[in-house]
Amino acid sequence: MNSKPLNSSEIQLIYSADGGGTPPEVGGPRINKVRKFFAGLKGRQKILDVGCANGAILKSFSQQHELHGVDISEFLIKQAQANGFQARVHDLLNDRLPYEDGTFDYVFSGETIEHQLDTDWFLQEFNRVLKPGGRVVLTYPNIRTPTGIAMMLFFDMPPMYSARYRSPHFRDFTFRSMKLALSKHGFRHEKSMGNAFYLPKIGEFAVGLASLLPSWSHQIITVAEKIENSKYAPEDVKSDNLIFGS
Repeated sequence: MNSKPLNSSEIQLIYSADGGGTPPEVGGPRINKVRKFFAGLKGRQKILDVGCANGAILKSFSQQHELHGVDISEFLIKQAQANGFQARVHDLLNDRLPYEDGTFDYVFSGETIEHQLDTDWFLQEFNRVLKPGGRVVLTYPNIRTPTGIAMMLFFDMPPMYSARYRSPHFRDFTFRSMKLALSKHGFRHEKSMGNAFYLPKIGEFAVGLASLLPSWSHQIITVAEKIENSKYAPEDVKSDNLIFGS
């Protein structure tokens, strides 16, 4: 019997301390669209990957750009270092990013923000380490999908990817709620695209159409520009938490 409750970091380590089955090579619509974005950047950029795992998503850019990464798993950080990252073990759930203000041109975080309990702290830290005019590139699961709606209507289950029983996800996002969150931390939404639509037994499909309709895609890629420093204060959590937040 467990003698004390697990905190959020301990839950994440249960999933990822030994790598969590992270494959050495990754692909698919989401990965391909992220790589296409970074391939289009001009000049040498300084990029931080938060929740980098083994660095598989961006490792092909290790000669083109300066890649840094943080992850809670020491096992995965060693692999990221082998993949060309200047990477270090770090738990953002408990401490600020180990970098000075205004260090990076881009911060990338793939399928990580939903694992954070305090997502305001998460976005504030992204803002802090970005240079003025720098960009954050996020990918995250979208709970507003046909499959998610059907799960609630017909099966009395929370949507796919939601923060449900024993899920490692602590926060839910839709296209609209992510734009709201970014706006509260000094970011201006530039563009978003969906990775694909998804149905059980069919899998991912209509990759091109999903780029145009991100709010219905099962995962979303969002790019936002830092236009000012985050002014977040802890008491702000009491605002913008209603169903029709501004």
